[in-house]
Amino acid sequence: MKTTGVLASVCLIVVPMMAQGIVWRNDIPESTVLSFGNSSRLQGVGRIATGGTGTFLGIGSGGQAWGISAKHVITSGQTSTFNFEDGGSYSITQTIGFAGVDISIFKIAGWNRNVFTPTLKMDGIFTLGTEFDSAGYGGHGAEGSDPSFNWSFDNKRRGMQTRLHNVQDNFVFAGEAQKMLIDRFDSPASGQARAVEGFGAPGDSGSMLLDNSGQIWGVLSGGQLEQYGNLNWYAAITPDIANQIYSLTGIEAVPEPGTMALVGFGVAALARRRMKRS
Repeated sequence: MKTTGVLASVCLIVVPMMAQGIVWRNDIPESTVLSFGNSSRLQGVGRIATGGTGTFLGIGSGGQAWGISAKHVITSGQTSTFNFEDGGSYSITQTIGFAGVDISIFKIAGWNRNVFTPTLKMDGIFTLGTEFDSAGYGGHGAEGSDPSFNWSFDNKRRGMQTRLHNVQDNFVFAGEAQKMLIDRFDSPASGQARAVEGFGAPGDSGSMLLDNSGQIWGVLSGGQLEQYGNLNWYAAITPDIANQIYSLTGIEAVPEPGTMALVGFGVAALARRRMKRS
């Protein structure tokens, strides 16, 4: 099942391109969301001063640290700072935005944090129902607590859980048709909401979808108002984008589990051949 181009267009008119903090299910306390945002896998998520969220991606060639975000948050020719709630601040010295997709990567100067290092999804298989973790620094509040959607902002990282609801191959965002991953803000009453169910809000653009194996599937581009049943869209990490990123950064790519199995099979087969020859 895929969303229609009409739905995408209407959403973009109602909510123009914007930085998308976390709004959470209204039956859990804010302390739960803050605690989840400080879980070990999310401690590489920082605030980009241009107005969005980014994630530490890894150390590449020459010991250079890199991060990933959305292109509409920070793009080629822009510099900024990458900031954390504990006061840590790092210069972003170069940004590379990718043509045809709302994804960018950036160089981080002076990186000295020991945090979880994610990998990029490389197989192009996007299975509906896959569960994700995410985090951001943007506007925040419990769903329904502010009918005007004027969310509060601070310098704290909040986390959330969500799942893949839909995929659209030619979703037009900022004039570029691209593959988008869609999530939905599920109500507790629906029986579909996760324990720390949340939804991206202004200031979260660029935040990642991180699966249970530590792979980033996409980064947040935009979405509808922060109400139950509404949708957000994430620019997908396709195999082409993943390979471009790894090539440009020099970060070592980690094979998909299926690829690793094939490699293992090949090694085993070669060993058997050698045994037969001996």
